[in-house]
Amino acid sequence: MSDPHRTHPYGRSADDVRRRDLRARRTRRFRITQIAVFSVAAVLLLGVGAYAIGQLRTPNPAPGVIDTKTFGRAEPEVTCPEAGAVPAAPEDVTVNVLNGTGRSGLAGRVSESLADRGYTAGKVGNTSQASGAAVIVYGPSGYLAAQSVLAQVGTAELTLDGRDDASVDLLLGDGFSDLAGSGAAEKALGTPVATPEGCG
Repeated sequence: MSDPHRTHPYGRSADDVRRRDLRARRTRRFRITQIAVFSVAAVLLLGVGAYAIGQLRTPNPAPGVIDTKTFGRAEPEVTCPEAGAVPAAPEDVTVNVLNGTGRSGLAGRVSESLADRGYTAGKVGNTSQASGAAVIVYGPSGYLAAQSVLAQVGTAELTLDGRDDASVDLLLGDGFSDLAGSGAAEKALGTPVATPEGCG
């Protein structure tokens, strides 16, 4: 004879009924979770779509105009000298002399010669950047200092870089023989400099 407490009115055991109820509850929870997840996803998609449509409908404030893009550091601009300015006085100029030739000791000898003419001797060393007779490298505030060194060299290529001071690098190339004569240099120091490119 079966236990009346373990028999369901419809012929199923109470354990079977409980298992069926548990499965039904798990299925309902799973479906509710699915509905919640799909609802959130649908709301997000609608939001993204609305934002994209809004961006497409927003007019360009300046149609056909592309913003200027700057890559790397901006090119330095020389400080324009006053009209009629002459090269800087030798005592106001620091010169770094770099040897770009195979002649040993050339930079040291030229640095000493410039010091004898009143310039402040800076660094002395070697370089692989020299060309021609000489290259004079100066910063935005060093144009008149560069012209002063040019007066001593006679012929050189002038190159602007972004240094913060008015020092000058003198790079000696294979075409360099010696400094200009002291008389020619003195005359050049008293002659107004050429207007640098970009200055009115």
